[in-house]
Amino acid sequence: MRQLSSLTLRFATAASLMILTGYAKRANADITLYDNDGWSFHTTGLVAAHYQLVLGDADPNARLTLAGGRILDEQSASDQRDKTITLSNIRSGFIGAQIGFGVNRRISENVHVESLLAISMNGINSNRGQNLQKDVDYREAWAAVVTPYGTVKFGRMFGLFASGSAEVVVMAYRYGVGNPCVINAATIACGSVGAGPLYAGFDGAIRYSTPRLGGLQFQLAVVDPSVGPGMKMSPIPRFDAEINYDQAFGPARIRFFGQGMLDRIAQSTPPTGGMEGTFKANNVWGAMGTAIVNVGGFAVGGGGWEGEGIGERVPMEANDPANPLSYDAGLTLRLFRGFYGNVQYEYNGWALTVGGGKLFVRPTDLDNSDNPPNFVLADQSEYHATLSYKIDSLVFNGEFMRWHTNWHRDPMLAADARNPNQQTLNFMGVGINYLW
Repeated sequence: MRQLSSLTLRFATAASLMILTGYAKRANADITLYDNDGWSFHTTGLVAAHYQLVLGDADPNARLTLAGGRILDEQSASDQRDKTITLSNIRSGFIGAQIGFGVNRRISENVHVESLLAISMNGINSNRGQNLQKDVDYREAWAAVVTPYGTVKFGRMFGLFASGSAEVVVMAYRYGVGNPCVINAATIACGSVGAGPLYAGFDGAIRYSTPRLGGLQFQLAVVDPSVGPGMKMSPIPRFDAEINYDQAFGPARIRFFGQGMLDRIAQSTPPTGGMEGTFKANNVWGAMGTAIVNVGGFAVGGGGWEGEGIGERVPMEANDPANPLSYDAGLTLRLFRGFYGNVQYEYNGWALTVGGGKLFVRPTDLDNSDNPPNFVLADQSEYHATLSYKIDSLVFNGEFMRWHTNWHRDPMLAADARNPNQQTLNFMGVGINYLW
């Protein structure tokens, strides 16, 4: 069972935002190293380095109980200067350094098995010690039995719910950085997730996909449930479902994704002192719709989602175990809503993409009370432009992003000239990628 409550913000954001081989490999040509007697072995990968300059407001650390929305820059107040930041970093990118290995087996003319083991390095820090532990993450380890009657996939894989928004995110940030999640560390980055798009994450799951008929396909997954601080019981597994449409009409290609998820979590207390025990259950749910249209070198993609108990980036988000964003201190789920979109034009190796998104968080009654325990995220928005140029297996990238965060005003604090309930940041960078 995945328990997100134990994650620190640094790990949660870094681990919550990388679309690995499931999407990066579509732009690559897998290298087959062995193919004989029905067995084949191939590899795919990416190495990248990006320079990024960050200018803007520091985190509003006047309140240490911020629930969600933080892009950490300082370890303490003494690390700030005039409540602003100017930082330069070398980063590994939104997808980051990765390598994947696959072993395929043909069982019969109509049945074969595919597999993938995907390994990621979470950063390219300037850690000059040669024998210190490096952050390596085994992102995916799955096998899929492909038959004329559908495909059964099992193991650890990129999730189904919210993968539709991932298709839109990689239009801009397949070869870039975007929001770096944690701006004082060289981790993998968040692209534009958190300001509209949602991250599917990597889950232990068993998934069935129907054959495609008239462009339509249905997928259903039984997923290891997510839990959080204070809500650790999961009587049933999580269920993810998708209906998608993928069809070409001459030079045009149209794709639609309709996705949903349901995860039931609960908390109980034992009887004590003659008092009866308590039991509280919540249904974490989400629904997402995404559409992408390609015509010649033009592509337009966008969509929206809504759900309770989701978070800004991942389902059941609890990057701060003491102050989870998914629900308040009374275990009431918060409602989230996000919108996102990108427009892209590709020509002769060049790709220009512009887009943006916005996330809204509806406060609970406790959040709106006269003495809320947290400074809770209200909304986040961003807009961006990226430009890439591909030469053979090398991709050069330049980008700009403007990111803005608002927190719900604490009625116990008077507003000041610095507006401590908001943060605006500008991210600018250039990078180079080598892919195979």
